[in-house]
Amino acid sequence: MKLIFHGAAREVGRSCIEIQTQGDRYLLDAGIKFKEGGFEYPEKVINVPDIDGLIISHAHLDHSGALPLFEHYNIICPVFCTRLTYELTKILLKDSYKIERIRNLHPAYGKVDLKKVDKSMRLVKYDTEYNHRKMKFMLRNAGHVPGSSMILLEAEGKKILYTGDIKLKTTEVVKGAFTDYSDIDVLIIESTYGNRDLPDRQETRKRFLDKVEETVKKGGSALIPVFSLGRAQDVLVMLHEKKFNVPIYMDGMCKKITNKLIGSNDPYVNNKEILEEMYDKRVERIGSERHRKRAMQRQGIFVVTSGMLQGGPVLAYLKYMWHESKNAILLTGYQCKRTNGRHLLEEGFIYIDGWRTEVKCFVDKFDFSGHADKNDLMEIIRRVNPKKIIFQHGDEEAVDEMKKWAEQQGKWIVYAPAIGDEIEI
Repeated sequence: MKLIFHGAAREVGRSCIEIQTQGDRYLLDAGIKFKEGGFEYPEKVINVPDIDGLIISHAHLDHSGALPLFEHYNIICPVFCTRLTYELTKILLKDSYKIERIRNLHPAYGKVDLKKVDKSMRLVKYDTEYNHRKMKFMLRNAGHVPGSSMILLEAEGKKILYTGDIKLKTTEVVKGAFTDYSDIDVLIIESTYGNRDLPDRQETRKRFLDKVEETVKKGGSALIPVFSLGRAQDVLVMLHEKKFNVPIYMDGMCKKITNKLIGSNDPYVNNKEILEEMYDKRVERIGSERHRKRAMQRQGIFVVTSGMLQGGPVLAYLKYMWHESKNAILLTGYQCKRTNGRHLLEEGFIYIDGWRTEVKCFVDKFDFSGHADKNDLMEIIRRVNPKKIIFQHGDEEAVDEMKKWAEQQGKWIVYAPAIGDEIEI
């Protein structure tokens, strides 16, 4: 059996791992990596029509965004995922294609390829064993975002566990990852936060809600930029804790995603009743440009995409809010280099309509990550206790720190592959 790493090896983005076994080829994830001026796709995936099966761990584009490209190159195998991942992937891929066209980024595929992705998808249930050609597989809850799964594979008498992105602790909208495995030969684990511990979530949550309340009491508005899948819903559940005397607005693709979560039967979605109450009864959903302009002129709490201030309706809100010191911009997730969010956080400016703008309102960031931190990654490894560990989906420093720790334990054979590396099992 051979593993080949086409992406997310010593980097974050474009997750794609190939497994070759008994003459068959399978792919775990098919993601893209965001970069200035476009995307990077998985490297050196040869003879795409020869692939026998593809399993998607979750809907985020760094794990699913290359699906239309593979369709363009005539992949003909089934694509397996959970029902909720299927529903959310459709939304995210369609939105990504629309944005690429608007920005003239020349997508590497056409609209017809999006339709082909839909036809290739095969829905599987959590915690149920499936047979496909010469392998068995099962999807287990990963705790990362709604619909996310860890992929347990069995072939040639070997058990391989691929975590995808994983969160050990239960969050506002997802129950914590399943970790009760036995006799795992190879653990392929993400290491996004392999060199850092996250702050206590409850303390961060309290600090966040206190800042929203303080902003409102001062007569200001709170702008909360969010990722449409996961973070937007986390924030709604948090805001449910307090009764604010100003309206809560929601704008952007997060509305469509939230609606899908409320209507799903996914067993690992957490606090669905609270989410439904907030969305149906306490949130005013922005439905048009006219509605948006009217809302922006009022005091309120605005939960808006996109999370890194790079596009979407959040840019319209920034125009109205940046100059008032009583307002607050409360960032809720990771800010990539050279994004508006990173500029704002580190240098105090953003680009609005191409103009560099020094922001005068209050700015803060809150670490509500959907990933396991360093300590939790170590705990997951101890619980699974595999024979071999492969660290991936992390920057160089994070991967190297996890590799060094694992080697010091003296219990496991440890790998940290680069793009294009092959590992014989």
